[in-house]
Amino acid sequence: MERDARVVLCCMSMLERAVAEAYARALRGEADPAIRAALTFISADSEKHARVLEALASGAACRRDECQGLMGTAWGREMEAAERVADLRGLLAGYDDLLSLESAAGEEYSAQIFLKAVESMGSIPSALAHDLLRMISEDEERHGRLLSAIRNRIAASGQGGRQRRRSSAGS
Repeated sequence: MERDARVVLCCMSMLERAVAEAYARALRGEADPAIRAALTFISADSEKHARVLEALASGAACRRDECQGLMGTAWGREMEAAERVADLRGLLAGYDDLLSLESAAGEEYSAQIFLKAVESMGSIPSALAHDLLRMISEDEERHGRLLSAIRNRIAASGQGGRQRRRSSAGS
């Protein structure tokens, strides 16, 4: 596989890991069991994606500044947004800005674009690697649907994105 494709995969792995951590932070203190489960699901998937992409990168190393140059402004903004997420409210504020790709939630959509870019480089080494990338892309689509469902659930409950804390008495 060409070095550029491996570095793109390494950069995607870095972003997936940052996003997995953002989702893990977002679920802290969330009282709604369904929302906690959805965020846990997305976080675990994102961590799994990071490990798979890292393996496909075949040991290629990448630095954040190198990734910023190679992947562009959207990648950098998504990294920054992921690092800023402290809770569900922060995650959903980013979701509201989804179209500008300035949020951790934006990763769910741009990752699909980055995956297509790697495929178009023509340097995917095997049908198995191609299938793994396709499966990650499909997972990202599901994550987007889950985020939309979370947003709708919160809006329907009248919470307006305010985080609901779990009672320590019930723990």
